Amino acid sequence: MQPLQVDMVSSSIDGKVRTWTVLSCPRCARVVVFETNAKDKQPPAILGTIPESTDEVGVSHLPDDVAAYYRQANRVLDVGVPDAAAVQLRKTLEAASAHFNVTKGSLLNRIRQLANEGLITAQFKEALDYIREIGNVGAHAGDESVDEETVRRALRFTTQALRNLFEIPAELEALKNEGGEDEEGSGKEEPTA
Repeated sequence: MQPLQVDMVSSSIDGKVRTWTVLSCPRCARVVVFETNAKDKQPPAILGTIPESTDEVGVSHLPDDVAAYYRQANRVLDVGVPDAAAVQLRKTLEAASAHFNVTKGSLLNRIRQLANEGLITAQFKEALDYIREIGNVGAHAGDESVDEETVRRALRFTTQALRNLFEIPAELEALKNEGGEDEEGSGKEEPTA
């Protein structure tokens, strides 16, 4: 990381003072802003970051193992290793399928089984096949490698698949629990025409 600005001080109307440091990544030119304690305060400390921690997964309700593979895919892609990111996305799908007791056979067969069981749509089956193929290219030595844009596309597909498999069902379940019983179980009679 390259420092762009160190110990910038900002003040609010009520006199609150905050200290900031701005760094940029030489590979991608993105910036990270750290809020730090004042330079006269000891020990030096980071109070927060913008953007917030990159350890955040961005998809709610993921099982720990799925989240770990997904997080690793993001991390290695961010540092410029798309082949490794592709492999981690493939592992993300393998871990996700295991949470639905789809564990037998190749990843291709697991994707087919997820579709046959109605856990993913035909369109998502195609997206998961794409992720699997990209992961295979990343995993095997040879003349072929995966470029960053290809893996970013696979990452977007993976994100949507994880949202459909884990986040949306969990959010719908929470919505049901917030609303109490559904109308069928509410004991209310349906109006007759």
